[in-house]
Amino acid sequence: MSAPRQPQPRAGSGASRLPPAPAMALPRGFSLLLLLLPALGGPGATITIPPEYGQHEFLQPPELTEQPPEQLVVFPSDDVVLKCAATGNPPVQYRWTREDDSFVPEEHPGVSLAPGSGTLLINASLAGRLQGRYRCAASNALGTALSTESSVIAENTPQWPKEKVLPVEVEEGDPVVLPCDPPKSAVPPKIYWLNSRIVHIAQDARVSMGQDGFLYFANALVRDSHPDYICHAHYLGPRTIIQKEPLDLRVSPSNKVQSRRPRLVVPRDPQPSHVALRGGTLVLECIAEGLPTPSVRWQRLNGPLPLGRVSLENFNKTLRLRDVEEADDGEYECVAENSQGQARRSHLVTVEAAPYWVRRPQSGVFGPGETARLDCAVQGKPRPVLSWRINGVPIDEVPGSARRAVREGALVLSRLEPNDTMVAQCEAHNSHGRLLANAFVYVVELPVKILTADETLYTVVENQTVFLHCQTFGAPAPTVEWLTPGLEPALQDDRAFVFTNGTLRLGPVLRGDAGTFTCRAHNAHSNDSVSGHLDVRAATRIEVPPQNVTAKKGQTVTFRCGAAFDPGLSPRGLEWYRDGQRLQDTADSDKYVLSGDTLTVTTVDYVDQGTFRCRAWTLLDAAEAEAQLRVVGRPGPVRDLQVLEVDERRVRLSWTPGDDNNSPVEKFVVEEEEELFSAGRFVERVTVPGGQPWAPLTLSPYGRYRFRVLAANAYGRGEPSAPSAPITTPPAAPERNPGGVKGEGNETSNMIITWQPLAPGDWNAAEVRYRVQWRPLEPERGRWHEETVPGPPVVVSGTPTFSPYEIRVQALNEAGKGPEPPITIGYSGEDLPLVYPENVGVEILNSTSVRVRWSLTGPPQDLRGHLRGFRVLYWHEGWVGERARRQAPPAPPGAATPPPRVLAVPGEARGVVLGGLRPWSRYRLRVLVFNGRGDGPPSDEIRFDTPEGVPGPPEELHVERMNETTLALEWKRPRHPNGVLTGFLLQYRPENRSEEEPPDELSFPAGTLNTTLGRLQPHSRYRLTLRALSRVGPGAPVLRLGSLRPEPVLPVLGSVVVGEVGEDFTVLHWTLAHPQADIEFKVQYMSKTTEGSWHDSGSVNSSLGLFRLRDLSPGTSYRVQFVGRNHSGHHIPFWESEVQTNGTLLPRPASGFATEGWFIGFVSAVVLLLLLLLILCFIKRSKGGKYSVKDKEDTQADSEARPMKDETFGEYSDGEEKASRSSGRSLGAAGAALGSDDSLAGYGGSADVQFNEDGSFIGQYSGTRGSGPASPGAAAPLD
Repeated sequence: MSAPRQPQPRAGSGASRLPPAPAMALPRGFSLLLLLLPALGGPGATITIPPEYGQHEFLQPPELTEQPPEQLVVFPSDDVVLKCAATGNPPVQYRWTREDDSFVPEEHPGVSLAPGSGTLLINASLAGRLQGRYRCAASNALGTALSTESSVIAENTPQWPKEKVLPVEVEEGDPVVLPCDPPKSAVPPKIYWLNSRIVHIAQDARVSMGQDGFLYFANALVRDSHPDYICHAHYLGPRTIIQKEPLDLRVSPSNKVQSRRPRLVVPRDPQPSHVALRGGTLVLECIAEGLPTPSVRWQRLNGPLPLGRVSLENFNKTLRLRDVEEADDGEYECVAENSQGQARRSHLVTVEAAPYWVRRPQSGVFGPGETARLDCAVQGKPRPVLSWRINGVPIDEVPGSARRAVREGALVLSRLEPNDTMVAQCEAHNSHGRLLANAFVYVVELPVKILTADETLYTVVENQTVFLHCQTFGAPAPTVEWLTPGLEPALQDDRAFVFTNGTLRLGPVLRGDAGTFTCRAHNAHSNDSVSGHLDVRAATRIEVPPQNVTAKKGQTVTFRCGAAFDPGLSPRGLEWYRDGQRLQDTADSDKYVLSGDTLTVTTVDYVDQGTFRCRAWTLLDAAEAEAQLRVVGRPGPVRDLQVLEVDERRVRLSWTPGDDNNSPVEKFVVEEEEELFSAGRFVERVTVPGGQPWAPLTLSPYGRYRFRVLAANAYGRGEPSAPSAPITTPPAAPERNPGGVKGEGNETSNMIITWQPLAPGDWNAAEVRYRVQWRPLEPERGRWHEETVPGPPVVVSGTPTFSPYEIRVQALNEAGKGPEPPITIGYSGEDLPLVYPENVGVEILNSTSVRVRWSLTGPPQDLRGHLRGFRVLYWHEGWVGERARRQAPPAPPGAATPPPRVLAVPGEARGVVLGGLRPWSRYRLRVLVFNGRGDGPPSDEIRFDTPEGVPGPPEELHVERMNETTLALEWKRPRHPNGVLTGFLLQYRPENRSEEEPPDELSFPAGTLNTTLGRLQPHSRYRLTLRALSRVGPGAPVLRLGSLRPEPVLPVLGSVVVGEVGEDFTVLHWTLAHPQADIEFKVQYMSKTTEGSWHDSGSVNSSLGLFRLRDLSPGTSYRVQFVGRNHSGHHIPFWESEVQTNGTLLPRPASGFATEGWFIGFVSAVVLLLLLLLILCFIKRSKGGKYSVKDKEDTQADSEARPMKDETFGEYSDGEEKASRSSGRSLGAAGAALGSDDSLAGYGGSADVQFNEDGSFIGQYSGTRGSGPASPGAAAPLD
């Protein structure tokens, strides 16, 4: 508390004060108000003597509890009762004044005071003589209180004077006024108009009663004639009803009744003025006569009529304004009008006010030396006259005015002394009334007492403001001083402030402020002190506030709120609120899950968005943090979809966008349903921007349409709106003709005309037909032939072969024809070509590819159809080496010629690269042309040989481990040598050797088919590559891996028996089912008693035949198993049983049947049988002799032959090729792709194309096929 000291308000300095404590009931009903400690030399305010101060016997100035009314009207049978009662200690005495003179009841017989009070009772017989102004005074030793002045008025019972009543005679249509004029009274009577049968006279806009009680007729009717219009006056005071003599109204019919404009009968003054009192009720009236009956309306000329406080009564003739305010003054105008004109009258209203309190003087208790201030502020119009009395005596007549003054209406008493106790009266009056208020000043002397408990503990958290209380009481008011734990004045700290009620405010509080604070209070008579202990704790903090989240509808959201608490504060907790409502776990809902410092909101929906607030609380403080949950999603459906018809085929759609669900609408999608042809199916029609809630649409003829609209935002499309009302359009002529018109024949003498029919939505009518026209194109265009049909096709018969025709197809319906159709060229049926390719030649490119060329020189008409392409037919006739050794024998008569391989070349190409051929082979070849009908005659035969190539891979390569350093290899010759073999090349290297180092190589003659590799690295793995060699070079390799590592196997046991048995060991003996040397396995055991884990007893070689199992427990049963490694390297058990240390072997079934005797015998028999079969096959093969190479070739040729399919391009398969080249391309797929007429339409021209031998179409025409590696036989297109 070493902050620099600044001036601070101290107790009693006039600084701001805390609210007073509740008032205490003092003896005998005396309630003393709390006096706020006065400023130096300034006026004081009141407080209550608190109950904690203790019981004191106080005197009480008089205080009135009942007062007489301001006006009392009595009648001959009524006694006068003027109430007056007061409290006080000592008891009060009462006295009365009449007309400002002393009035002693005892001096007037029939006048008395009620026992126990000051109520004045006057006998009814004296009321008339003693009427006047009365006032009550209540006094005791401390002062005198005055009542308000009461005016007593005595009246006789009202009577209607006798009068002679003459009939009221008028003509029909004239105005009538029936007077009433009841006797006057201080309390005006209520007026009623009845007839002699005591039935109320019916009133309406034409006939009504005014505020003066008169009955007004705007215009008289003949039916108004009655002799008994009676005015009744009801006087509430004497409870008397008197009536006027009946009035006789006679209305004579008239033929001269004329309409007339309104005339105001009430008010009679042409410029009426009114004075309204504030808070009272203002009544304005306008009654008019005229024919027809006028209607009345009201208006305020200087502003609107006050809302809520104005009511119109008596058929709008009376305006009643309640709770009048000063702002209500001004001009109010009534307007009476009928068909003949208007009448107006302005009422000038002035608002005045009887006196009313602004500040009423309040009683108070004060100490000696203080200053008392009694405020008295009154308003009114005219301005009230204000005067003060002390104990009922005008202040100017009271001595001792030096310490007394009236300032701005307030009575100020300075430097109070004990004998200054008094009752003061503030009185105000103007022309509309009077006000009177009593207030006492009670001066007492009381010692200082601190009412706050001593040793009070105040526990707060840092940075809060703490209030240390020191409630004191005494008279004069005590002075309060606070001391810090260091006994320094607390006000030296800028953070400290002492209120006038003694409370010390300190803040913001620091941890170092903790300690004991002392409060001292004293006045001129005594002093007192108490202490308070301040305990400062760490503030609760939100260290990890929840974060704002934007989530998609249906997601689960988690808020986290990490809070830090003072460890010494308990209880404490964390609460969650959503939009001010606390969230709690409920058993019937998992919407909100509260766990630790997290809140999880599951499956959020749009109603879940809002503000989520976490509140960490202790008993001393709380910390809060909040986050916003914003739920986004697809927009809601649009509303109010409207369809406006612009004309027969145009509409305008408009709608109201729905909820965008926190993501702006990007577009609106208009969907359309056509009920005649696609009922129930909405299709997207148009899309408009999100800011455009309307769309114009053009509709097709003959349709019945409904529309719906859906909104789309970044999260997708929302639900569609409800469908609109259906819109129907009339039929119209087709706007389109069918497409896809074609003419082609399926016979040589016809032409079939086809087209794609119009979709029903394009019919524009209930049905559609087609007008089909055709005519020959050559030699001269003839007349059009036509046929009208409901749909395709149209067959034209008797046409010449492959002749062009002009064709057109037009749509028709009941409303007319479609647009003029375009002309399409079609052709009649094709026939087989008569021409064949000439100048066929072959150019050898390499050992597997040749280039074939040809020309087509015949007349075009001999094609007799569309040129679809060429077919290259070629046959494999054997190997070149076979022809060198011997001639092939001629084919026997009647033998079937093997079918050729076929390569189809689309379009007008004049050459092709034929790839995928076999090296060192003989071929023959022919070329033919084909059209849509079929193939033409073939060309002359061409023969050619392919050169020698590299050999294929050796057919087999077997590798066998001989020992730790030796591998044995055996292989077979290549299935396709592709020339003369010159030998074999073997390359090998250890698998762990770098690829950059050259491998070891060995070459072998062509006749060598096996070898042995020795002196290799023990237990290593080798990569072996073997190639066949020819004069062209090495062929493709065959790869193998060879391993010198022994392969792990499991031994096959014949039998297992128990040999010698001791108390702690057992010897196991076994035999092998067949010889297996050097196979290691483990022996494991486990006690059956404890059922623990398996224990390794050791490893053993299978060739030993026995094992000594040691370290066993005497008399114990054990499970024993043999564990070995299989080919995968995994350890698996292959034998298991149970033994006991007493030597008994408990048999247990083996884990498999591999050790059963019957199974071993069965396997042995099968092996012997297979061995015999192999020996027999070998003997038969050795006796078979040699066979002709030519026979072998023929056999191969037969196996290669496949039938050729017409209408396809080179679909064939080669069994030999499939065996040797398993990765070859599928041939059928390529051929099928080339067999389509449409797929060849773009392949025209003279450029050569390229194919493989198997018929697959490659080169620039294979761009859409797979992107795998190219075949070795692929070649480039011809130039």
